[in-house]
Amino acid sequence: MPENSSPAYAKQPVGKPRIPAVFWLLLTISLSLIMGTVLLSNDMKHLKTIGRYFGYELFPHEVKLPPPTALPRPMPPASVTLPLHAIEPPVAQTASTFLRTWRISGAAMCAALRDAGVQTSEWAAASFNAETFECFFEHSGKREKDQLPSSIFVIVRGDAAGTINNMRVKIVNPQTDQNGQLDPNILRIFEIMLQQPQWLDFHEALNAIKNLRDIKEDGFGASISFSREVLNPGRYNFTLSLDASSGPQKRTRSYFSDRTWLPSPEPSGKTAPPPAPAPAPRQ
Repeated sequence: MPENSSPAYAKQPVGKPRIPAVFWLLLTISLSLIMGTVLLSNDMKHLKTIGRYFGYELFPHEVKLPPPTALPRPMPPASVTLPLHAIEPPVAQTASTFLRTWRISGAAMCAALRDAGVQTSEWAAASFNAETFECFFEHSGKREKDQLPSSIFVIVRGDAAGTINNMRVKIVNPQTDQNGQLDPNILRIFEIMLQQPQWLDFHEALNAIKNLRDIKEDGFGASISFSREVLNPGRYNFTLSLDASSGPQKRTRSYFSDRTWLPSPEPSGKTAPPPAPAPAPRQ
């Protein structure tokens, strides 16, 4: 048998043992888990410390917003009690109509006439009846030849509460211009009496009075008339009155009485005096 040959079971030379790769893989995973557990434990305190050591802010501080301010509680709604007449259903038997009322008191009417240059007396009780209140104005001119003297009589009547009943004017032999139209100073009386109550439906009355034409109009309880006396052509009578005589108007007036509703305020504006005429141009 050759010398260099050896049997199959001959011993191999002894060397360093070889470590398998699986061991290193398991060791790496184990160390990673241990390091991850240490760094992530205690709210990642160690990881944040290492980051600050190397100059990194890994988890910046979160800005906490203040809690929202609670809104104030709304006030409870106010309770409103409606009167029964505001919610009662309409009844056919109590049907009403448009109701006209005086928008100015007797005392204010007299003051408006004085502001316009008609020097009426103060609103006071009448001498013949303490329940009737009135103010009046009277002016008489001189008699010329056979003509009647020109005169003006104005009276406003009402009650102690200031409610007007009627207004009357009597003019005798009034002054007119070359066109037969009433003198503007006298016409001013009728303008005040028609403007102050703020009844805008008597459109033709003032124009008829200006031209001394008879006129009579009625509407919603109010009546206005201007007429020439038949037996005395130079005398004219004017009447403005308010009389709710029909059934619907009486029901309406009763329904809207001051005992149930607040009274309407008087108008604050006053009628302005007429503008001064412009000077005539020089020739």
